[in-house]
Amino acid sequence: MRRSVKARPRRLLSNRNSLMYPFPMNQKLLRTFSSSISMLALGVVFLVGCGGSGSETTKDASGNRRLTVQLNWFPEPEFGGLYAARENGHFKAQGLEVEMVKGGANVPAGQMVANGSVQIAVVSAAQLATLRSQGGKATAVFASFQKAPRAVLVKKDSKYESLESLWAGEGNIMADAGLPWTRWVKHKFGDTKLRFVPYSGSLAPFLSGSVVAMQAFATAEPVQLEAEGKPVRTFLTADTGYNPYDVVLAVHDGLLEREPDTVRRFVTALTRGWEDYLENPAATNAVIGKLNPDFTAATLELAASRLPAFVRSPDTESHRLGWMTDERWKTLLDQLVTIGELTEEKRSGIGRLHVNPEIEPDSSEGVPGPGGSSENG
Repeated sequence: MRRSVKARPRRLLSNRNSLMYPFPMNQKLLRTFSSSISMLALGVVFLVGCGGSGSETTKDASGNRRLTVQLNWFPEPEFGGLYAARENGHFKAQGLEVEMVKGGANVPAGQMVANGSVQIAVVSAAQLATLRSQGGKATAVFASFQKAPRAVLVKKDSKYESLESLWAGEGNIMADAGLPWTRWVKHKFGDTKLRFVPYSGSLAPFLSGSVVAMQAFATAEPVQLEAEGKPVRTFLTADTGYNPYDVVLAVHDGLLEREPDTVRRFVTALTRGWEDYLENPAATNAVIGKLNPDFTAATLELAASRLPAFVRSPDTESHRLGWMTDERWKTLLDQLVTIGELTEEKRSGIGRLHVNPEIEPDSSEGVPGPGGSSENG
């Protein structure tokens, strides 16, 4: 989130691999990264391999297992369940001491968990699929956002009333034409006369009218603008059928395979943290506000009020928060192949993308060993 139009840029919602790099980059770097993961990051994946995460068990003075979660952006309500789990004692109740490390413009959280530099990181579903297709070793264990929050904004008084009508229009849009969602929308609606200009990280072009639309994160920019008295229309790309999981907690395969019970306990605590945050976010918002002064209390409250629509789903009602299905992952892979982000050959080598750890205290069912099933129920 930004203060007015001058604060740090919100992360680019995706690039050529749909939130493949969920952090903002300058445009030169974005173009460099847009077709594949950087060769440097890939080199680290293969050089470090599985040696970094899960190979050493560390405990604090109370005997709690220490874990580090690398965020992919600065503290915000989208991480509310993590902070609530810590602040409300759910991690400690599971014998865990969990540190959240803030992300930022140049923090490659996905690559870090894939190469074992960190134990756990926040990633997107499409990013994880791409990382695994290129040799990364990480597995999703919790999908915080069941509905993709990527969006396109227009002003409230705009003549465009849908993403389809915008796509058929003209003018400048502040977004990247090579992002998976734009390529998917092109696949869905055909070519467009819209002129794509680089995402600058500022709301100024949108507010001044030099662009008719801009990419956004549905629980961020629209909330900020509404809090400032500037109403907008928000077109979710999920409504076009491109709806990957987001704010996904991925663990390094070494940790998952060597300490399945640790992973189970982490997911148990995280689930309870999200339950708390959705029910009463105020106390956790106060913590987030201290960590990220870009937020006002009113903006935090408004952002938190928007989260249930993205965090809850029929699957979470039938199972639990964070639940994932093979069908959703298969749909994403089909779409990435359709838009040319993955080849069938790369897809076939992805292997296990996710597990749903059982959260009952006396069971670690659903957390497989090497080569185990990707689905728990």
